[in-house]
Amino acid sequence: MQFLNFTIIKLSLFLILGIITGFSFEIPGTALFIFFGCLFLLFIAGFLRARNQIFDDVFFGICTWSLIFTLGVAAAFLHQPKNLANHYINLEDSEAEIMQIRITESLKPNLYNEPYLAEVEKIFSTENSRLVKGRILLSISKDSVNKDLAPGMKLLVPYNLKNIAEPLNPYRFNYRNYMQKQRVEKQLQVGDSEIKILNEKEESAVSYASKLRETIIQKLSETKIEKNELAIIQALLLGQRQDISKEIYEEYAAAGAIHILAVSGLHVGIILFILNWLFKPFNYFKNGLIFKTILLIILMWGFTILAGLSPSVVRAVTMFSFIAIGMQMRRKTSVLNSLFISLFILLLVNPYFIFQVGFQLSYLAVFAIVTIQPKLFKLWQPKFKITKYFWGLLSVSIAAQIGVLPLSLFYFHQFPGLFFLSNLVVLPVLGIILGLGILVIILSLLNLLPNFIAETYGKLISLMNQFISWVAGKEEFVFTDIHFNIWQNLSAYLLIFFFILLLYQKSFRNLVFFLCGILIFQSSMLYSKMQNSTSESIVFHKSRKTMIGIQKDKKLILYHNLANEIQEEIRLKDYKTGRNINQIEEKQIQNILALSETSVLIVDSSAVYKLNNFKPDLVLLRNSPKINLERLIRGLNPKIIVADGSNYHSYISRWAETTKKQKTRFHHTGKNGAFRISTEP
Repeated sequence: MQFLNFTIIKLSLFLILGIITGFSFEIPGTALFIFFGCLFLLFIAGFLRARNQIFDDVFFGICTWSLIFTLGVAAAFLHQPKNLANHYINLEDSEAEIMQIRITESLKPNLYNEPYLAEVEKIFSTENSRLVKGRILLSISKDSVNKDLAPGMKLLVPYNLKNIAEPLNPYRFNYRNYMQKQRVEKQLQVGDSEIKILNEKEESAVSYASKLRETIIQKLSETKIEKNELAIIQALLLGQRQDISKEIYEEYAAAGAIHILAVSGLHVGIILFILNWLFKPFNYFKNGLIFKTILLIILMWGFTILAGLSPSVVRAVTMFSFIAIGMQMRRKTSVLNSLFISLFILLLVNPYFIFQVGFQLSYLAVFAIVTIQPKLFKLWQPKFKITKYFWGLLSVSIAAQIGVLPLSLFYFHQFPGLFFLSNLVVLPVLGIILGLGILVIILSLLNLLPNFIAETYGKLISLMNQFISWVAGKEEFVFTDIHFNIWQNLSAYLLIFFFILLLYQKSFRNLVFFLCGILIFQSSMLYSKMQNSTSESIVFHKSRKTMIGIQKDKKLILYHNLANEIQEEIRLKDYKTGRNINQIEEKQIQNILALSETSVLIVDSSAVYKLNNFKPDLVLLRNSPKINLERLIRGLNPKIIVADGSNYHSYISRWAETTKKQKTRFHHTGKNGAFRISTEP
């Protein structure tokens, strides 16, 4: 099997490169579409010319790949909010006061807010109204929530959109960037009293699916299934993870089974496998394969309605609908072609899918299973059926893990060493859980669910939770805080791809490619090491606390006044992973520090700053010192004043005005983020 000979794979790769280019560079729209039109004409000319050629036409090939690449660039351009004339971010109406929005999705609530995704439909000013579009993040304060909002509802809210906050400390999860990849540019924070629910409501497939899901949850909550088990059922079958406790979620992550809790390609693939087995008798009838394929696709899309038509499930079912067609052709090449056809179509419909972790993991896992698992399975041919069955499961698990490992390390920075044990036990049971779960849901909707079936199902979920908890308890096999950057990730996938080529075609050329892949991966590891060898000093942002770090090589000296163990401090954990630090030394905060080559004076609530013959480069203000900052600047003449998160906001505002008058740089970690000073080794 020579993968690069599959035309659809080549087309998909060029489309992906084009999409990445379109998102990475500012390209003038007029020039882009004139160029695309010219390429299209050349493509037609090349096609007509190639029809009369006996051998492959290089000109037609160049035209085709160039056209697909430009198509990817154009798809990215057309989907970016900044390029849509009627998107709300492009409005210049400063008099707008009210906007009409439509709820599209409920998100997981946090400690302070009930978040929703919403689509802006209209904005109203004192003189007129205007139709607009664009998605926003709507956050309603928990202490003011009195209304139940559901997808499809239309609201009137104040036109007071703000930017989504970016992380104030390095290597933290960037929620703003994440939401922008969902085409959500702004957020609106409101109280319940600022919302007016309109009588009109848009009834769509998503709103009907949401109603059905809420009905199912209500019916299941009336059974004797325990709270923790019910939360897992909602996650497995309905795509709702809001009610899963933090402890259970972390146990699934540590056991390498976190993918079970997100309805995705795994669940749809298992359902397809079960349905394909149930409908096997259709294979023996005339036109049975066609009828069977149609039935498989209809039932899989029925599952997406149960899961609320969430984007991740829709993507997965689209992918497996094409795979179902390929499976009935009974050729592995058909499955692989079907996989990339679905990839090509989905990326054309929404090129933003390329940035979504679930999308990346699903396709890479399936690609690895289709290409690596058959070769792995042939390494050992067990004599007994039961041994062969579990060896098949293990080989599928290993192949999938190879496919997703670099991404898992890049995004989650951990590796569950007992993933194979979790998958060996959970995957066979998961098929039973999904099948029985769908039966339980149907019976509950018909009010025909016997108590003993509900209790048995809940007990099965409980046993799975207990097993996951036992595996997660083997902490010595859970490797966390693994540093793995984007270049290591890309080079690892290049190495895996060259390895697959070598598996299927053992030639000198492919061996050279594989050895080059090893060299590139080693180079990325060396580059990462050199990058992190840069010394750095940092003043972290943390509300009401002070954290100052001096990092050199793989050691961090931390000056702090934290009350709890520093191992639990999430800002520090992320920084430690991002900088590949393996040793932390704690010290008490001093009045004078040397951050890299910068002399620092720390002024705390004691307000002592007059030291003989000491002229600091930087003055750090902490714990709201009562000082005359203007006098301090005139006496010490520092290059910059830094105020961390331990100061009162009223003091910060006053200091900002003073430094502006004195023409001195001012850095507030609560606004500008952590203050970092880097020094080359």
